[in-house]
Amino acid sequence: MIAQLVADLPKARVFLVGIDRAGTGVDLDRDLLSPTAGDEPADEVLVIARTPADLRRAATLHKLLPEARRVVVAVLDTPASHPAPVPTPTPAHRWRSLSELRVHRPKDRVWVVDARFSKHTPAGRTVTATARAFAGHRLDVIAAPAAALAGIGAADWRPGDPNATPAEVGGPVPERVGAPGSDVVLRTGSEDHPWEGGERPVERPTAKAASWERLGRPGGADVPLPDPEVLARPSMIPPVDERLVNPQGFVTTPSRGTAVLTERDGRWAAVLDGKVVVAFAESGGVTDADVGRLRQLRGVEVDWQHAHSGPLAAVRVLAGLAAAGVPLVARSVPPWARALGEPLVELIESAPELSDELRREEHSIRLRRAALRTHGVAARWEQLGAPPAAPPLTSVLLTTRRADMVGFALDQIARQRDVQLEVILALHGVSARHPSVAEALRRFGRYVHVYEAPVEKIFGEVLNEAAARASGAFLLKMDDDDWYGPDFLADLLLAHSYSGAQVVGTVPEFVYLAAIDVTVHRRQITEQITSFVAGGTILVERSAFQALGGFRPLRRSVDTQFQEAMQAAGGQIYRTHGLGYILRRGPAANHTWQEPIGTFLQRNRRQWRGFRPSTLMELEGSAQL
Repeated sequence: MIAQLVADLPKARVFLVGIDRAGTGVDLDRDLLSPTAGDEPADEVLVIARTPADLRRAATLHKLLPEARRVVVAVLDTPASHPAPVPTPTPAHRWRSLSELRVHRPKDRVWVVDARFSKHTPAGRTVTATARAFAGHRLDVIAAPAAALAGIGAADWRPGDPNATPAEVGGPVPERVGAPGSDVVLRTGSEDHPWEGGERPVERPTAKAASWERLGRPGGADVPLPDPEVLARPSMIPPVDERLVNPQGFVTTPSRGTAVLTERDGRWAAVLDGKVVVAFAESGGVTDADVGRLRQLRGVEVDWQHAHSGPLAAVRVLAGLAAAGVPLVARSVPPWARALGEPLVELIESAPELSDELRREEHSIRLRRAALRTHGVAARWEQLGAPPAAPPLTSVLLTTRRADMVGFALDQIARQRDVQLEVILALHGVSARHPSVAEALRRFGRYVHVYEAPVEKIFGEVLNEAAARASGAFLLKMDDDDWYGPDFLADLLLAHSYSGAQVVGTVPEFVYLAAIDVTVHRRQITEQITSFVAGGTILVERSAFQALGGFRPLRRSVDTQFQEAMQAAGGQIYRTHGLGYILRRGPAANHTWQEPIGTFLQRNRRQWRGFRPSTLMELEGSAQL
């Protein structure tokens, strides 16, 4: 495919990213020891990336590309879950000269964006717009100081950041718009290049510098590194690009067995029944296409005993797979892999039972939590000294007609950990002076904004008035009789960070049928963009909620109508895992969602007598599954 693309544009200046040397063009991953912006315009520019994740590194380096009248961006291996990469031109002057835009798929998994302009235009803008389209048109923002990047592989540290400033490996950082070009300089491969700028760069090794050959330890399953600082902590390895390498597409019922992560041709590869499923990049960077090919595997077992491309690359592979929720297992993790961080090391060594689908998914959820919070881009730059972002405030909207359920509902809110929240309690026809309510508020022990709504007020209006009293950046609608695990809200916020959806929630995967004392585990597809989440799990960006005007003034179907309106307005809904939530179902007349109990006995994976929560619910005294 590369040869065909080059042949179709014989006069184009060619740039490659994520592709093993193809003998033509500039390799943005390897040829940038001394990058300079393309001063001379070109008639045509061709940028070829292996995957959407690789294209995001090209977007980081977009200032190095010349101006051109025609820009062609080709991505060779695109997972089916990605939308068509249709760029969204803005009124900015760089797009006003656009005369033609074509987006097409010449063959399976290959996407090509072909943009023509009436005058020479920065080619990098087309690259960044295409990369942004693959990520759902989210703002490409990393909450950290403006960064300068110098040296081979430095773009790995700021994937998809078009605000980064490329610099020569010896410096200095070029100025921009009358100000310093960066607040922090990160440099790789600097052994033979003294720094000439006034800044003091953050120095990090390249994968080649941290290879077994350079460290003098071929293989090295149980040997210490000559320099313990090379891989002593997570901040020594490039982060995971969680915008594209994340749990989306997780398969709860895999069709294939457990692969082995072992060496093939000097790289780590996932091998099943003697055949390579995925061979990872020499750098160890995991892409969205790699993860897609692993989704049907039950898990991946790590083979520490064979040589591979080096410890830095090995740790990067494991961090990326864990962030994607690929179930990983291994015997004792060697000392050189401790940069994974202790939480990940303990989980990988925990020997979960992957043959049990529920145990397997619980293990995946724990892995992804630890990896995304330790190895995500924002987390990595905090480890490098960037000021931590203030945690967002979530306003919990709790509406109830039942005084006797207030205490239970507040107990579920009190269980939430590692989040900042406030509570708006809307008492619908109930007085705050009711003994059960007063006792529940006293026991909760934190401030609760109480709103008393008259009994004749419509449910949708009550919710909107509760939301009007909220001050959080997110609104979370919770029900008064369902169970919520201690990481329920934290998991929703994590899913929001990697999905970019305006609404995040889950579905009633676990349902307790109180009338017959049965717990059912229903077949559901999670970790995907969807059209529906359970009303008692809706987490919505406050700005999106306000843009819609809130809930419709209805007595029933409030949640469904809200989600319909969100999609009609162009918003997205994301469904994360359902193991931190249990829907309680009593007689249909007691619920606004009046499905008969028989509905919940269909399409079940398993069912048990009694109340049987997942271990992730952490409900003491319950017979956990």
